[in-house]
Amino acid sequence: MTLFRLAGLTGGYGAVPVVHDLDLEIRPGEVVGMVGRNGMGKSTALRTAFGLATRHGGTVTLADAPVPPRRPDLLARRGASLMPEDRGVFPTLTVEENVRLAQVRGYRPAVDPRDVFPLLTQRARQPAGTLSGGQQQLVGLARSVLAGSRLVVVDEVTQGLQPSIVTEVMELVAALAADGVGLLLVDQSPQTLVRACHRVLVMERGRLVLDEPVTPATSARVADLLQLR
Repeated sequence: MTLFRLAGLTGGYGAVPVVHDLDLEIRPGEVVGMVGRNGMGKSTALRTAFGLATRHGGTVTLADAPVPPRRPDLLARRGASLMPEDRGVFPTLTVEENVRLAQVRGYRPAVDPRDVFPLLTQRARQPAGTLSGGQQQLVGLARSVLAGSRLVVVDEVTQGLQPSIVTEVMELVAALAADGVGLLLVDQSPQTLVRACHRVLVMERGRLVLDEPVTPATSARVADLLQLR
């Protein structure tokens, strides 16, 4: 069963396509990682899929239901969440308000991020805009987890986080996946994603150049494509 499908997705900003003919599938409980150098179209692909950039062609389907262009509200109502690269945090609202506004009524994830990251309760009354970048990252992650009952998509998942916190984030990801949530994680660190994901994608100039299950050879293949060796 496919939870989330992009077929021939082409999109960008205005009349200029940045992403070309993108095909992608995520199954329930699957963790998929997407890597690529800066400017290769990763964020644009996510924004196009979620109706925040112009879709020039292709289709988006969630749980077998097509999603029209420019309808992020439909994806949200059907249980999909996106944490954008800028974290999507409301700076003038408190941490507690940010988290509470994101939570879908009646949904409790397998692991509540407030139980994993003490900051979310210790700084509950602090305006989110006064937190450090890494602290805001945790608020954004919590928002996406509490909003994504079926699908959680995170752009730059480890941005600003120290290694020990990254480990806790990936443990949270594993718990969500074990409960049937599909996850798509974008990051600059291929090593982190290879360790945490079932499949890895590599983007180059707006196109997928690799989409394969993680095996012992995956790290080397990704490094070669990213010219890290």
